[in-house]
Amino acid sequence: MPRHRLRDAVWALLHAKLVAIPAIWKRDVERLRQFIEAVVHVLRTGVAWEDLPERLGKPNSLYRRFRRWSQQGIWDALFESGIPEDELETVMVDATITKAQRFASGARGSGEEDLGRSRGGLTTKIHVLVDRRGRPLCYLLTPGQAADCRHAQALLEGVAFAWLIGDRAYDTDAIRTWCSEHGIEVVIPSKRNRKVPIPHDRVRYRTRHRIENLFCRIKDYTRIVLRKDKTSRSYAGFVSLAFALINVQLCP
Repeated sequence: MPRHRLRDAVWALLHAKLVAIPAIWKRDVERLRQFIEAVVHVLRTGVAWEDLPERLGKPNSLYRRFRRWSQQGIWDALFESGIPEDELETVMVDATITKAQRFASGARGSGEEDLGRSRGGLTTKIHVLVDRRGRPLCYLLTPGQAADCRHAQALLEGVAFAWLIGDRAYDTDAIRTWCSEHGIEVVIPSKRNRKVPIPHDRVRYRTRHRIENLFCRIKDYTRIVLRKDKTSRSYAGFVSLAFALINVQLCP
């Protein structure tokens, strides 16, 4: 079996989710699998579409179909269909920065980029909410210099849970007040400049490594760790596919 070909068990799970998504052509199962494997190949290796092996199809046709699925939210629907449905007791929030190549800027028209400039050059930040096992529940993209705490509420709204775990970047009065109003217990260490430190559950906080483990998994995908896409919509397509694959692994 070629190195980047999906295992039959993984493909069976992905196919079961794909057939439930409307507005995509899926009669020819082999052609559909070939297309998904081509996108996964780009996701894992980070190669340009033009450098794909010939057996995976015509590069331009594959890219246009990938772009179309990104614009229509099909990759997002694939990710959302694999979100764990367990009752949530504890969630964790954090963000990670990914570097973008210089040609990722300058999207045509009004395409959103979600690119920012920092010491490392052009960057994008992925904000993620996960469950207690480290399985991604939702995410959003921002420019790399965006503060973690300012986008936490957008991830938390609409999700029912009892405990929120985060690092010091989320130690703000606004987040603590919002959680208090919703009856949520906060496990966030106080910033060093807080005049009156607020105690937190150190035992629960030890489980926060699971969201860091998720970032390690997603950065195994070269197309994520080094962004090459000009628009955030295309980049989000790769992020959603990566999270869908991770959830397949973590949700047996």
